[in-house]
Amino acid sequence: MQSTPFCGFCSLGKMITAKPGKTPIQVLHEYGMKTKNIPVYECERSDVQIHVPTFTFRVTVGDITCTGEGTSKKLAKHRAAEAAINILKANASI
Repeated sequence: MQSTPFCGFCSLGKMITAKPGKTPIQVLHEYGMKTKNIPVYECERSDVQIHVPTFTFRVTVGDITCTGEGTSKKLAKHRAAEAAINILKANASI
């Protein structure tokens, strides 16, 4: 099977449906490996209050940058990955 830069966009939906047990971070990483655009995560903000911590993560994949917020680092990172996947899926249908 040949791989082209645009083929990655076509296969993102297939990757998600073929591997339903994968986390958004895993799916985005696999997509990045196939398209040679490895996701880069950065913790933008950590607001750790006594009972309500808030974390914000940013992920960059190629020219797409998304953020996610959550009450744990893991949740914030997952939400950032989900946002990036949603944008990539939307771009693939254009």
